[in-house]
Amino acid sequence: MFLLFFLLSLNKEIFFRYAVLLCYDQLMTATELVLKSTFDDLNLAEASLISCLTRLKPGENSWRHSFVIAGRSMNVECLGNAYGFPHGSDSDVMVLLTNLYLEAGKPADNSVQCTAYTLLKRLGRSDSSQNYRILHDSLTRLSGTMYKISGWLDQPGGSARRVTFRFIERIEEIQNNVSSLNLQPFGSGTQLRITLDQQVASSLHSPRVRTFDFEFMLKLPGSQSRMLFRLLDTLWFSDPQASRSGVLEFGVVELGKLLRLTNLRPDSIRRTIIPIHQELIASEFLKDVEFVGRGAGQQVRYVFNPQRPDYPLSAEQLELVGRIANMDVPNAQARHYVRKLPTDRARERIQLAEQILAATTTFRKGRGAYAWDILQDESGKYAAPAHRTAVKALEATPSRRESSHVEAEAQEAFEAQKARALLLTPAEQWEASRSSLKLLLGKPLGAARWKSLEQRCLSGRLSAESILRDANRAMAGLTIQDFITQLSQALDAD
Repeated sequence: MFLLFFLLSLNKEIFFRYAVLLCYDQLMTATELVLKSTFDDLNLAEASLISCLTRLKPGENSWRHSFVIAGRSMNVECLGNAYGFPHGSDSDVMVLLTNLYLEAGKPADNSVQCTAYTLLKRLGRSDSSQNYRILHDSLTRLSGTMYKISGWLDQPGGSARRVTFRFIERIEEIQNNVSSLNLQPFGSGTQLRITLDQQVASSLHSPRVRTFDFEFMLKLPGSQSRMLFRLLDTLWFSDPQASRSGVLEFGVVELGKLLRLTNLRPDSIRRTIIPIHQELIASEFLKDVEFVGRGAGQQVRYVFNPQRPDYPLSAEQLELVGRIANMDVPNAQARHYVRKLPTDRARERIQLAEQILAATTTFRKGRGAYAWDILQDESGKYAAPAHRTAVKALEATPSRRESSHVEAEAQEAFEAQKARALLLTPAEQWEASRSSLKLLLGKPLGAARWKSLEQRCLSGRLSAESILRDANRAMAGLTIQDFITQLSQALDAD
């Protein structure tokens, strides 16, 4: 601030030029920090390369594990260095660096250039000296640890191979305009050029890269819950049966190995993972966790919520939210309710509440409170009101012929709406569909792909109305991730 006033006293032109440059630099720095990472590499995630431990004992610098994951046999050997093997928040750094590489356009030299300050801010951490030390040690472990993996895939369903690599091939600290070979300590001003191993970079060019909610992961309170979230979210994505049932089961000892714990006694594993479960349930990623059996043979059963709190609501879910809100239930409460239940179940409970409210004239605690109590009830104390009279019931119940007529009219209206949409110009279609598409696809596609989608829809190469309709169907059918992957590949193809 003193410098600005000093420049103003000397020369106004110099002052304004300096001020503009300063504001531009701050704007570019802020823009750099708000970019969102949204991808993960399945080869790295399924191999579970980072230990859940927050601290290592002296001499703990290696592990080896053979296991079956997503229906595929794998063997992973980890050979660490004097800093130990990668653990704790090293998983956050690994995911961040792969996303920085992707956001940079996959440079041919496999490098990522940024400041240490940027890395900390993108990880959601303050720029304290302790956090710089933690970041330095994490980068050192990721660059000094050798992995040997049998079961590496170059494409889904392809043949597996054995690879040996270090996640980071080289780290360079760059300081300009220095007169001494003694560089400044690792800190906010440190410029970094981090080169990823060729095996890692090649995998990031393959179809094994999938959409991943890195922002949600960073909101979790501890490195252990973030690591288990990444593992469970990966297996939920990779295992078709888990995707359909919303359930994953592990042997407790096998789970301890996947978390790279060194003490594999069942009671020790349980003491470690129970607090992590509580954090994942509180975040609404998990609905429930259950231990079955005793001793070394016991199992842990994970039940997932149908939808995480950060996922956009589908058009069908938004309709249900509106119906709940019409019963005088607060909107936030309605959205939370719709998220936590399967859509069919939520629709069933909403319909019952609507029927009971329609037959009720007075409300002791208020209409919204009564509706909420009906929606929440799982004991069966509420039932649909009896028909007022048999005649009225018959009058209210359409015949099969009338029902067929109503269905035919609904189908006809749908086709008419579709035809009207197709008569719109590409620009009009885009304007009508843009906000809904942004809600469903904007974040997972990323800024570059979203811009490409907009250009293709405006040019008429793609139909915005058709894409919105297909996206809504995918959301309702719980296949939205597959839809986004296919759309991303199509946008990247040209």
